[in-house]
Formats: sequence, C-alpha cells, structure tokens
Amino acid sequence: MENQPPVFSPIEKTVSFYTRNDFAILNNLLLGNDDALWKYALMAYADNQGIVDEYAGGVRAISGEYDLKWLNCLKERLIERLDDEAKERIIATAKADISNILGAMEPAEKELSLFRTAWIDKKYDTGRAYAFSREYSAMEFAAGGVFEVRTISSWSVAPYREDEDVGSDFYRYEIRVPEGKRILQLDQFVCHNEDGEVLLPPMQCRVTGMRSGENGRCREIVELEYVAQLACEQ
Repeated sequence: MENQPPVFSPIEKTVSFYTRNDFAILNNLLLGNDDALWKYALMAYADNQGIVDEYAGGVRAISGEYDLKWLNCLKERLIERLDDEAKERIIATAKADISNILGAMEPAEKELSLFRTAWIDKKYDTGRAYAFSREYSAMEFAAGGVFEVRTISSWSVAPYREDEDVGSDFYRYEIRVPEGKRILQLDQFVCHNEDGEVLLPPMQCRVTGMRSGENGRCREIVELEYVAQLACEQ
C-alpha cells in the first residue's frame, strides 16, 4: 500500500515505551497493584503528550525515519482523561507489551552473569528487608532461600550507576543465568537505557550467597541463581 507511515515493529514499539516509563505500568499490572498502575499510567501518557507537543512546537526536530516512527507510535498512546475507556485501552496495550517482551525472549546461548543496582527507599529501610525494585521495596530472604520476582526485571552485564550519588545507599544483585534460560537482550534495539541491558522474565530465584558491599554505599551484595521462569498471569 502506498503512503503508509513508517512504523516500528510490535517489539520495537514495546521496548521503546518499556525503557521510558511503561515498565512501571507492566510490572504493576503483573502484580495486580491497581493504584500504582493508574498512577504511573497517568505519568507515562502525560509524558507521551509532552513529547508530541515538543515535536509540534519545534522543540524536537523530525530528522529521519526514526523520529517519524516514534512520533507515530506516541500518538497511539495518548489519553484525554483516565476514564473507563482509557483504562481498557491502557490494560490492553500493557497486556500486548508483556506478551511481546516474553515472546521475544530467547534461550541464553551461554551462562551469563548479570547485575542489578537497587536503590534503597528510606521509607522501607527496616534493616531486615532488601530493596530490589520500585515494586519490591522490601523483600525478605536469606542465603539458601528461594523467592519469586513476579515482574519483568532489567539487568546489566556490568554494575550499573554505582558511582553516582543519588542520595541513597543500594544493594547490588548478581545473578547467574544458566545457558538456555530465556532472556531479552536490548542491544538489538535502537531504544535502550544502556549498553548491555538485559530483561529477565518473572522468575524464581535462589539466594546462593551474600557478602559485604565493595564501597560505603553498597550495603550488601546478593548472589542469585535464575532457577525457573514463572507462568505469567495478567
């Protein structure tokens, strides 16, 4: 067909939004946290509108096919108000994004060691619980134990942003991903937050060890093994 606007593939579109704001929508949907889901959906969709406005006002320039694709898919994710119709659209979009991410994952070709930096939210800093993500602010586990992460989580091939002073201490997670476990490497996409970013599915993990941090702001290093992918209920 002639004069069709350039578009991202479904997984390119999903990753473009996931790596900005939509990770919070998807993960709160997976956890059934409705209040947080709508809070972050409003933020994400307002950000989409802001970018569209910047293109319209000349703050951002359309300099190539990527900008055209990005602008076209941004226009698909706009709402005027958070009414029932908008909520249905947001949920349907989030479910499709989750399916796209999990469907694009492939077996790791070799064993991997990945890292995750988890900043500590002082509101949940009890001294007994471990921060893991925005959705998991206070997890309790011990060496030798097994726990579940029911969200899609982002990891790195090297420790991430540990030299930055963001005003809080952190935990470092180091996970062993056995060969054959499903992962999604984001370097294959134009839009990703860092080189070497890897997404892991909802999973069961084993705590294989815990050791002291390597600097004053790293509270502890938690060693994990990716045991099994969890069934995904949306």
